[in-house]
Amino acid sequence: MNLLPLVSCELRVAVRRRSTYYVRLVAGAAAIAISFWGLLIWADWQTPTSLGHSLLEAVALTSFIGVVLAGLFLTSDCISRERREGTLGLLFLTDLRGADVAFGKLAAKAILPFYALLAMFPALAVCLLVGGVMAGEVGRLGLALLNTLFFSLSATLFTSTLCRKQHAAQASALLMILVCVPGLKLLGVALSAWTTNPVWRQLAFLTWFSPSGSYFLAFDSRYQGAAGVFWGSVLATHLFAWLCLALSAIVLPRAFLEKPGAESQNSPTTWVRSKFRDGIRQRSLQREHLEHNPMAWLADRDRPRRRWVWCFPALTIGLWMGFKLDPLGNPAAQAGFVAFVAIHVFFKIWLSADASYAFATGRRDGTLELLLLTPLSAREIAAGTLSGFRRRYLAPLLALFLLDVALAAWLALVGRRPSAILVGAAGAMLLVDSYCLCWVGMLRGLVARDSGQAILATLVRIMLVPWLYFAFGAAIFYESAPGEMAVLWLFLSGFNDLIFLANARSILIEKFRVLALRPFGERGPRVESRWSPINWQAE
Repeated sequence: MNLLPLVSCELRVAVRRRSTYYVRLVAGAAAIAISFWGLLIWADWQTPTSLGHSLLEAVALTSFIGVVLAGLFLTSDCISRERREGTLGLLFLTDLRGADVAFGKLAAKAILPFYALLAMFPALAVCLLVGGVMAGEVGRLGLALLNTLFFSLSATLFTSTLCRKQHAAQASALLMILVCVPGLKLLGVALSAWTTNPVWRQLAFLTWFSPSGSYFLAFDSRYQGAAGVFWGSVLATHLFAWLCLALSAIVLPRAFLEKPGAESQNSPTTWVRSKFRDGIRQRSLQREHLEHNPMAWLADRDRPRRRWVWCFPALTIGLWMGFKLDPLGNPAAQAGFVAFVAIHVFFKIWLSADASYAFATGRRDGTLELLLLTPLSAREIAAGTLSGFRRRYLAPLLALFLLDVALAAWLALVGRRPSAILVGAAGAMLLVDSYCLCWVGMLRGLVARDSGQAILATLVRIMLVPWLYFAFGAAIFYESAPGEMAVLWLFLSGFNDLIFLANARSILIEKFRVLALRPFGERGPRVESRWSPINWQAE
């Protein structure tokens, strides 16, 4: 086995990348900023004991979200990309085995989040100096975060070995994260609360296989009464991560043994799907879209994805039926609302991935270059792509929004007006963010070197930057009521979306040809929109 030489080679390549140093610097700066922000806001009205715990929870929650999403952005497409490009089989022409390749890929992708986590650990230790936090609590949180990172990367690496297309790999990784992180935890809580049947209550041990279980139990307030459950959850998730890694090593040598394209296209299954699944009406609609705008037909070819998007409204309905959703209620209601917000976040991630993938793939396989040979203008290409997104996402998006409106109306009727304002703000931003994610995702897919960078850049601009604005606003108006804070967040997020939306529309329509015709992988030319402050004086 050539395990150590391959891992050593991958690590040497990874640590020499410029992004490794940037990510470590940004993670450390983010942890320091969160600590200063907490000290600025909470120091006047919290005791030293509660202040230390508040800082610890803020830094730990940020780190936990980051390590959970690390697998989705780093390893969900690492093996499937090798399969699409035909380079996976070249690795097995040598004496490498499946375990060598799996460990090599894991080591190469884990270096970035591992360095980022190490850069954030000193901020956890700052809570010891503030007071009220024990060293054992910080150590348990560090262990839970490292174990969650290993779990996220290994689980998504396994889903990547089972898929060839990028959309399928990312959707499988997203489903794995949804089921394992919030899903098993909520299922265990629901079974413990709903039923007194001992047979069903025994299924609450499923929370052991969720990284969120070990994370929540790492705090002293919960660890004192459930120390065994914490260590059992850490052990169970760690073993499950090793199981995913072992299955990846077993599947990898067989993953590149695929049928030729002609044979798979002429198979009876494909013929049955083309004749009976689509139907005459769907084929006529496709023909109409193709004649009206080829880009609209191209963006809406994959119809099974349209059905998968309905999982988000279905999960929201199930969550609403099983939990009392109240952001300012008891801990159980707050946990249900956190899961409610998580569904919105994952829906936005799905949408941004689809929008970023559209032009990134078209530029790589030459589709955009062929479209530019037609009489279609950049505005018509963008409009056709948005038309495909509208047919795929508009109905599920409206269903999610109506559920938000219904929840806000119910909270207002029972006298929970601040909670209703919070839910209404979340529903309004769901609509605005979704529209902006389409435009910014298309631009980032056209500008970035690959679709992974495009997705991350889109999410940072639309979903992370508003929270930085809100952090400064909350530091100034920290004595405001929760409803007023929700209005402030709604205003800052909407203003941020308008800026990036205007910039993306301007660059995409005016500079589309310049960006689309450059070689794939080459850094794009620097372009400025007419909305840039640099051009205000010239105008």
